[in-house]
Amino acid sequence: MNLSFSICDDNNEHIEEIKNTISKLGESHQVKVDSYTTAGELLQGLERAKATDKSLPNFVLVDIELPDIDGIELGKKIKELYPQIVLVFITSYVEYAVKGYEAKADRYLLKPISLKDIEGMVQDYLSEQTKVKRLILKDKEQEHLIFVKDIMYISAEDKCTILYTDNNKYIDYKSLNDYEKLLGDYGFFRIHRKYLINMYHHRSLSKGFVTLSNDVVLPLSRRREVQYRENLLKMLEKDLL
Repeated sequence: MNLSFSICDDNNEHIEEIKNTISKLGESHQVKVDSYTTAGELLQGLERAKATDKSLPNFVLVDIELPDIDGIELGKKIKELYPQIVLVFITSYVEYAVKGYEAKADRYLLKPISLKDIEGMVQDYLSEQTKVKRLILKDKEQEHLIFVKDIMYISAEDKCTILYTDNNKYIDYKSLNDYEKLLGDYGFFRIHRKYLINMYHHRSLSKGFVTLSNDVVLPLSRRREVQYRENLLKMLEKDLL
């Protein structure tokens, strides 16, 4: 399979190390790698690729510390403009990974990046391509196609459930229990009898409440808090592998 990568890091030595590591995938995949030392150059490169109908990269690896823009802000812009790209933060500091969830990053790799890191990232990407990642919801007027990753949370109402994305909400008649079973493998967790949230949209946890990346604050059941913390940590550890 053809795989393309873009790297944005202001350290040329780090760029060459990552390029050399990615090149070792060549035995099993055809690989193309572009590199940039500033956020501006990367964004221009992505814009040119889109404008000229060239393929956007499958993966964009962004160093969190860049000279011209904060890497988190760059990541947010990339996910907003090119949501299909796999956004990967690269950093020497594990504590940055938690902050990176604000940018909806797909993965975090700690420097120095090994071939095992890259192979694991690629394998997860290829596996994701075979998953059912969209839901089709029908109402009286039309069908709505929703990407699972875009669902922020789901709430249980009297006779229905409501699925919330960043910009819309959709009514459905499956139970919250049904959605909990359906979406459990996609990073969703039942934080309360009324709420099922997408942990990839987690921003913070404080005093029995979870804040999501769209600033929505939801109650976290006391008896579910320990398990939620454990699941969140496991998800973070998986992203750092």
